[in-house]
Order: sequence, then structure tokens, then C-alpha cells
Amino acid sequence: MCPEVESDRPGDCPKCGMALERNLAWKPAAERIYTCPMHPEIEQDHPGDCPKCGMALVLKTATAGPDQAENAELSDMTRRFWVGAALALPVFGLAMAHLIPALGRQSWADSHASRWGQFALTTPVVWWAGWTFFRRGWRSVSAKLTFAATGG
Repeated sequence: MCPEVESDRPGDCPKCGMALERNLAWKPAAERIYTCPMHPEIEQDHPGDCPKCGMALVLKTATAGPDQAENAELSDMTRRFWVGAALALPVFGLAMAHLIPALGRQSWADSHASRWGQFALTTPVVWWAGWTFFRRGWRSVSAKLTFAATGG
């Protein structure tokens, strides 16, 4: 969005708040075009997020080998999924324990300690595993508000 902003490390743009992307200009020109699945008019020559909706851009043209940026995003999301699932499974068990007749009569099934344990296990699932969705959602909403404010 702001081509004049450059940095030697990852971070957010000080002007618009979007994530800074690695400069791929040093690579030889390739026939790789990345586009948004929801907005096909958005095209660029490197992976990233759609400026309209925040979705990850996908490769439009076929290539022979896997792209490192695509694999990095996939491995990050896979790790977040499995850690979130591992933390959510005990929460499910604690929340549904009162419905099992043998466990429903136990004092711990409906106790404050059970609720606090559920809170402690759910917090990282929402804030760590789901952070990507919050970030992209916020960028999408702010882009829509900016678009509406400019009369577009």
C-alpha cells in the first residue's frame, strides 16, 4: 500500500498499519502472480494479504516447486490449529461433564475451579490461535471504513 516505506525487519507500516512484506525485487522476474480468491482484481507478484478482505493471496499461475512463503503460512496455521485443538478438547470435556450422569453429581463438574480452568485454557485458543483472524478482520473493516470515508 505504501511503497515508499522500507524496513530491514518485519513489522507493520507506520502509515497504514498493514504488515510489511519482504522485498522480492532482487529475485529474477518470474511468472508468479498472486491474487485474492474473493477479489480477483487484486494481483501482485509476491505473497501477502489482500488489502480489501485480509485473506491470504494464492498463486494464480502454476509453478514447478513449492513457495517458501506459502509453506511458512501453512505450517504456522497448522501449528496454531493443533495447539488450539489440544487446548480446546479439555475445555469441551469440562463444559460437558455435567451432562454425563456419573460425572454430573461430582462437585468439581459445576464448580468455580472448573470455570476458571476453562477460562485459562480458552484464552490462548482465542488470542493466540485466532489472532490471525482478528488481525485480518480488523484490517478488512478499517479498509472498508477508509474506502467509505473517501467516497469510493
